[in-house]
Amino acid sequence: MGTPAEDYALKGHAAADLARLHFVRDIVRLERFCRRSDQNGLAIMLTNDASLWTPPGVGRGQTRHREFRIHQGRELVGTLRWAEGAYERNTCTLRGAYPLDWEPYSALDGAGGEFRYLAVPVSPLLDVTDDGPSHV
Repeated sequence: MGTPAEDYALKGHAAADLARLHFVRDIVRLERFCRRSDQNGLAIMLTNDASLWTPPGVGRGQTRHREFRIHQGRELVGTLRWAEGAYERNTCTLRGAYPLDWEPYSALDGAGGEFRYLAVPVSPLLDVTDDGPSHV
């Protein structure tokens, strides 16, 4: 890819749970920013980690971050609790509903070469009057 061709060494980071948590927190922050009718935002994630866009397999054990999954076809809505609320600091409450649709971005040769992106638009929620924090 590119001229001249360039080699890429893509590494796995084994922190998909934290990527999910931080992406949801980004949406919560954008909701706070988008409280006026003239403000909107866009949360974007670009990754080659297929575990982020792939739904969990049947028989997959319960995970502490299951409410924060951001796989294809999922909708983020309401209050999301980490480990069923055992980690209150990670609890996030979304004011809107966000259907998730991963799109292809690029493909490089080799393992981990498929990249996809997730773009979540955040618009003003004019009927919401609660000014309290939506992230503990």
